[in-house]
Amino acid sequence: MTWWQQLVERLPAEVRAALAPAAERIARELADAHARWPEATLADGELAATLAERLVAQPDVTAAVARLRVEDLFLARWCASGDPRAIAAFERAHASDFDGVLARFRRLPLSEDELRQALRIKLFVGASPRIGNYSGFGFLQNWLRVTALRALVDIARTENARRLEELIDDDEFAGIASPSAPGLASAEIQRAMKQAFARAVAELSPRQRNFLRHAHVDQLTLDQIAALYAIHRATVARTLAQAREALIAITRRELAALCGVSEDALESIVRAADSRIDLSLSRVLAAPLAEGSESDDGR
Repeated sequence: MTWWQQLVERLPAEVRAALAPAAERIARELADAHARWPEATLADGELAATLAERLVAQPDVTAAVARLRVEDLFLARWCASGDPRAIAAFERAHASDFDGVLARFRRLPLSEDELRQALRIKLFVGASPRIGNYSGFGFLQNWLRVTALRALVDIARTENARRLEELIDDDEFAGIASPSAPGLASAEIQRAMKQAFARAVAELSPRQRNFLRHAHVDQLTLDQIAALYAIHRATVARTLAQAREALIAITRRELAALCGVSEDALESIVRAADSRIDLSLSRVLAAPLAEGSESDDGR
């Protein structure tokens, strides 16, 4: 049975009808993929199964077929197998895209090699590597740029959170306990609060962080911050309120992940730490962060 037969056999009649006009183009693109990467171990049957599954899921099959990139999907599925040759081929094909994204994160205290390796892990390693999320509809180049950017922003936030955690005194959140979680020691809560709060600050947008810095470190009034950015004081007040809400929400989320406690316990821990969060802000906000692709002008 040919690759095309394996594909159409998996499709309902209406999807076959939408796919039929593109048969010649699809066959040509698959042949081009084999010619470009003769060492590829991806079986045509596996590609047919993947494509059939994704075509059936499309709300507008005709539009999806027009955007289908068989050669890109072939490379992505080969990479998802974990074959080192596939990853090397991918990096050769998209070298300029990798370089362009990595260049936006030069302020991170990580070498380019370290960033590149971290990005490889995000894209190609694990039980469900991100490269497996590429649908085949639309250019792989565009998908890579967006996905790599998001991955590196996450890496930047993790690195920033680590640096911020170092700025928080060990006893900053000492003595916090939760009557709703009696089995959780105060020292455990203290460590978890440091990590959760650092991550929360790192995840704030540059605008939110800058406005909080102006308010807590520079001691500027709403009117002074508004004048600095040529915006209305109400916008400043709203941004500060949203930043405060985000700080609490992310801290709660991270605490839940670190401690595995009930909602009542989370509420009591965050409430007990509320005043200390304000005291910690001036110290951690004074530290410059490496934003990578994010603007640091607060806008």
